[in-house]
Amino acid sequence: MSDIDALIRMRNRFLALSATSFLVWQGMQIVQEIFPDSGAYGLLTLLALVGSLGFAGAMVMFLVYASRVTRTNTQATIQDELFDHNQAGAVRIAYIALMAAVVALYVLTDFVELNVELMIRGLLIVGVCVPQFAFLILDRQDGDGGVE
Repeated sequence: MSDIDALIRMRNRFLALSATSFLVWQGMQIVQEIFPDSGAYGLLTLLALVGSLGFAGAMVMFLVYASRVTRTNTQATIQDELFDHNQAGAVRIAYIALMAAVVALYVLTDFVELNVELMIRGLLIVGVCVPQFAFLILDRQDGDGGVE
């Protein structure tokens, strides 16, 4: 495996960790808000803590990744036209998902009273996780994902 393949695999693993951890962290906080007197509140808090630590860890690991890319001078090779195409596609998918979520929440407010904090958390989850997962899926479909 070349240095570039290893760096691409590292990037994709950190993206997956980042998106999954953020989803767990914020998702557990939403569940805690919806069911505050749940008997599983401690478990939900623990899962939220694990998710937040995973997300923080992923952010630190992105710094490690960036230093390795800088040290090996491979940025131009890693960020090629296919990367740019997948990134643009992921942003497009995320924009559509975010607008769909906004419209769905707007329509839902006509029928149900919604907590604004929960709505913002839900939109955050869509805005942070969808582009990362979409990029990973597009990257894997194009065969550039460093898959074994």
